[in-house]
Amino acid sequence: MQVIQEKEETLQDYLARFSRATLGIKDLQMSAIVTAIMNGTWNRSFKMSLSKNPPESMQELLRKGDKYVDAEEAERVTKSLHEGREPETNKRKSHDTQRVRDDKGKQKAGPRDQAQSNKWPPRL
Repeated sequence: MQVIQEKEETLQDYLARFSRATLGIKDLQMSAIVTAIMNGTWNRSFKMSLSKNPPESMQELLRKGDKYVDAEEAERVTKSLHEGREPETNKRKSHDTQRVRDDKGKQKAGPRDQAQSNKWPPRL
């Protein structure tokens, strides 16, 4: 039995298609089902989970799969929300508050700091 997840197919659609494919097969061992899913899915996290803790029943397998389906859906929603946006940075928008470096790498006062700098009295 070989049911392979298509490139653009979601994990939810793949698991539904896999379940339909296994319905007609009698006396199918759980280890064969787990191996077939691990070989057929693209979801690496789901594969790792199945290899670390193999499910003992089809219900347990589908319950575990539902958790990864939810995570995949949340990732897809987040990605679609951030599509087209510029990545957020911590850079300041105003350059007049930043320190400026001279050509030797030393910091010198920027335009704002020059106007407000304290002047010390001349040395005695």
